[in-house]
Amino acid sequence: MNITSYRLRSLREAKGLSQREVAERIGMTRTAYNKYERGTSRPVRKLNELTALFGVTTDYLLGRDATAFENQVTGLASHDYNQIQKYLGLSSENKALADIMLDALHERERKACAEKSPPADA
Repeated sequence: MNITSYRLRSLREAKGLSQREVAERIGMTRTAYNKYERGTSRPVRKLNELTALFGVTTDYLLGRDATAFENQVTGLASHDYNQIQKYLGLSSENKALADIMLDALHERERKACAEKSPPADA
């Protein structure tokens, strides 16, 4: 097992996905994807899809930059990290829906904070 295959397996398991689910999301067969995780084949043609699905850089996935990904998530709570990973695994359509919901919740929080604060000239 090489660094790429190890990271693919770890990232997939962290997202709670099966090999079949990953393969379907990136447009290939489970058997072909399994070769990536076993290290018998390198994911050259599917790098963009895999990095988008798992929210990592190609350098991280290929073992070129071990700290880049860890630095991105330093300081995040485990729950927050998991939520970000879920978001990154969404389709473009579902990301757009999540963005709308997040924007609405953010605006709701902003208004609630503004209502609690006394007026500036009081």
